[in-house]
Amino acid sequence: MTKAVRASPLCIFLLLLAVLLGIAALRPIDHDEGQYVAAVALMRSGLPYRDFAYLQTPLQPLLFAPLARLCEGWLFLALRAVNALCAAGAAALLYRAVCSVGGTPRSAGIVAMALVTSHAFLFAATVARNDALPLLLHMAGLALLIDALGTARRPPFFMLAGLLLGAAASAKISYGLPAASIGLFALVNIRRLGPMSVLALAAGGIAGGLPTLILWAIAPDAAWFGIIDYSLKAPLEWQMLNQRAYMVEAPLSALRLLRFLAQGSALLALVAMGVAILRRSVKSSITTGLLDYVIVAGLIAAWLPRPIYAQYLVPLLPALFLRFGLMLDAPFWHRPAAIKVLALCMMAGAADTLIRITPNIASGHSPILSATRDAHAIGQSVRASAIADPIVSLAPERVVDSGIPLDPRFAAGPFLFRTRDLLTRAEQHAFHVLNGASVAEGLTRYPPAAIVTGLESAPSPASPQGLDSSLIAWAVAHGYRPTSPPLGEGTLYLRQE
Repeated sequence: MTKAVRASPLCIFLLLLAVLLGIAALRPIDHDEGQYVAAVALMRSGLPYRDFAYLQTPLQPLLFAPLARLCEGWLFLALRAVNALCAAGAAALLYRAVCSVGGTPRSAGIVAMALVTSHAFLFAATVARNDALPLLLHMAGLALLIDALGTARRPPFFMLAGLLLGAAASAKISYGLPAASIGLFALVNIRRLGPMSVLALAAGGIAGGLPTLILWAIAPDAAWFGIIDYSLKAPLEWQMLNQRAYMVEAPLSALRLLRFLAQGSALLALVAMGVAILRRSVKSSITTGLLDYVIVAGLIAAWLPRPIYAQYLVPLLPALFLRFGLMLDAPFWHRPAAIKVLALCMMAGAADTLIRITPNIASGHSPILSATRDAHAIGQSVRASAIADPIVSLAPERVVDSGIPLDPRFAAGPFLFRTRDLLTRAEQHAFHVLNGASVAEGLTRYPPAAIVTGLESAPSPASPQGLDSSLIAWAVAHGYRPTSPPLGEGTLYLRQE
């Protein structure tokens, strides 16, 4: 009997991982994935910022760099799988953290399900972006810190917690605010925690931030642009060019934030927490105090970027659901009505994912496997041409498994290519970047072996013929031969010698 009870959490974890892996195989490809897949692939020969543009803090490509060689030819699929594993680990840590602070297995199970069924979580867990790794690191750091607070652990435990929290910010900049809020909480409570524990926490946080600081020191201007300037300026420029200023204004941003909170149990958890604080029905403790700081920071982190997207809520979820788990043993949450509301919220969170993958379930089609097969075919075609130059595409996730090196000037996919006035020509050269205005000159100077187009062809006011149009025009003008990959997604232009 004891063995069965002990095996149960492992079985649940493996079942969750299997579900997430299945969704990852069936989810349509998101064009955000390209820059993160490309960054890992380009780690074979360079470093972020110094050798190719990267639009985030750099820990993810540094940690995942071995996959570029271990999973060569299957990197895109491997990165989706690793993200699913990280997300499943975060859910398991949430369950354990709720139990460690006195929650029942029932409460821990409910909040773990609330996390897993949130739209933001499901998206982060099943694409090859940079959301799942920092989620795991942050959840681990938060859980370790709470354990250290509750059991009067020695300073090394605080240092390890700080290291994990700092590492999360080194993987995604939006985790910097929750980490800073934890530092502020520690300073406010320095007498209670002890100066050595606070110093250890700070030292760990600095150590976790070292990957960012070191690469910043190597290429300061490119790092500043990728980590700070791009996120402040480029999305705003793109919305303005497309006559969508309303996307970055406060009224619609507030509605979008509420919408994404309601796609799951996060909005319910926030409301329940607010009501409990107003009624003073939940006892305050050092743990709840810490979580309140982190929740506020997570909300600010979700609010600041423009436009707001679902994945920006992910840094909020660990502390929010951990706090929610401390409330679920109250009698109210055992009532049938409360259970039904929770179930409805969970269904609302999973709905978007189900809608997106159902057609692929019905047809037995895996977008990521199709893209990988096309990449293999592209690689065979380029190798047959015997031209040893890189490949160019605004959808790098579709070509990194071809076995042909990606031109590092296209590491960011469409996101820097579509900019207009953010970078001077000198900065573009220094940061290894081309945009629509400089692409013809850049490709003429260093012609690629092949160009893959058709995956960024949607028209917009800023680019009426699609972002791919300038690549197509250059390829045609320089005699590249068009052909279609076996599964028909996009067009491959091969250089003729």
